[in-house]
Amino acid sequence: MPHYITRLTILPLLILITLCGCNKDYLNKNPTDQIPEGSFWKTQADADAGLAAVYSYLIQGYNYTSSTNTGQGWGAGTPYWETLTDNAYSGAFGTIATGAIEASTGLIQSDAYNTAYKAIQACNMFLANIVNVPLDAATMNKYVGEVRFIRAHYYFLLTQLYGDVVLSFRPLGKDSAGYKLPRTPKTVVIDSILSDLNFAAANLPNTAYSGHAVRGSALGYITKVYLTLQRWQDAATTAQTIMTENKFSLFTGGYRGLFLKPGQNTNPEIMFSGRYQVPNAYSPADYLYTYSSSFQPIGNLVNDYECTDGLPITSSPLYHAASPYDNRDPRLLATILTPGVLYKGGIPFVPAQVSATAGFLNKKGVDSTRATTIGTQSDQDWVYLRYADVLLMYAEAKNEWTGPDATVYNAVNAVRGRPGVNMPPLPASLSQDSIRTRIRHERRIELALEGQRYFDLKRWRLDRVIMPAIKDPNGAFRTFPLRDTLWPVPQSEIDLSKTYNNPAFTQTPGYN
Repeated sequence: MPHYITRLTILPLLILITLCGCNKDYLNKNPTDQIPEGSFWKTQADADAGLAAVYSYLIQGYNYTSSTNTGQGWGAGTPYWETLTDNAYSGAFGTIATGAIEASTGLIQSDAYNTAYKAIQACNMFLANIVNVPLDAATMNKYVGEVRFIRAHYYFLLTQLYGDVVLSFRPLGKDSAGYKLPRTPKTVVIDSILSDLNFAAANLPNTAYSGHAVRGSALGYITKVYLTLQRWQDAATTAQTIMTENKFSLFTGGYRGLFLKPGQNTNPEIMFSGRYQVPNAYSPADYLYTYSSSFQPIGNLVNDYECTDGLPITSSPLYHAASPYDNRDPRLLATILTPGVLYKGGIPFVPAQVSATAGFLNKKGVDSTRATTIGTQSDQDWVYLRYADVLLMYAEAKNEWTGPDATVYNAVNAVRGRPGVNMPPLPASLSQDSIRTRIRHERRIELALEGQRYFDLKRWRLDRVIMPAIKDPNGAFRTFPLRDTLWPVPQSEIDLSKTYNNPAFTQTPGYN
């Protein structure tokens, strides 16, 4: 079982959160104080503070309080998942990217397990204690719905990475029952995820997103789960519900504005996000992606952006090797910092000067024009779900379910044709196979560097096909042993299970 969570109590989980009264804007408050343990779980203000503590795990990326917090892969560090794909490169995840992952690898291999279970423990503590707060039934169900949604978010991540995982709906303490839990079959965990998400969808307000999970957030995640399970009809129907209820729409203020404030404020496309607020709840995103070379998009991704005529660079007459970034899909220059583009307050980007051996840096979600230093406190929110993703999930599921029809084309073309992108529509009369390829391409381009490519390749079972063909800037080829489809749980968990004589907790097959 996740042994470290047995050391947690409700107070440390909430220690960073200020009591905010009944102000519904409390997620926009900076955590600045401690909560007196003896007087907690008595008022709605306590419930608000507890809820803010649960939400705080969504910004545990790199640092929102100190540089020692969980780093790559979380919150503003989510793009690092792309380095396990054909989109980007980083030495930080190199062990996994080159097929050398082991139970003792650490970093994201163990952080993905540990951080998820810390968040789940916080959710279970909240759910166990919220019943002590006097609230009417509808308000109580809204609180519970938000927390069950977040619990599902983390369990979904765990199942995608580790398969069978420990499943618990109560806070785990220092007792033998807690230490001896087994790894629950993935199918059972998935059922619990859908149960949490369906409860959330039924009890959260059917409104636009403003920092709290809403009905559309839950429906979006239900669609993701169904898509991963290849339950095409269920995925298409759920996505269609979001589209029909019309609470979200594509942002018309420019593709780049989706990932920068103030464009993120009251943005109709954002459906779920981790919200940063300076000076205390911040990330170093501007420095990390524009001034550090620890994360680099690679040419394989850059070359996949079409020209503005909708043709690939290998066949478009608009492509010229002497000016390779002209006449390209506008999302390229909104996502990737290319050589010669001004940054750092007005100087041209020269890859060699910052050891960007891949030739590029990340621009999405980064104010690359700022003359910044390592101390920069960035407040761009990290977007976990947006409406463009829903449209593309609908198109994929509907195409797999019934083949291409007008609704499939409309969904993809809406994303391609959004204001500021204005890419031409897909060619008519494509076959199911051909439009499948186009949809997968569109997901890669539209969602590039948002941390989704790794999980897309896993569910398409293309990771084992694509990754061995990728050569990193350091000259190493990626590898993909089939055992890497699932990751080993941290070795410390295996050691503890042996200490407590728990034969039901075993290592992922292939890593013994």
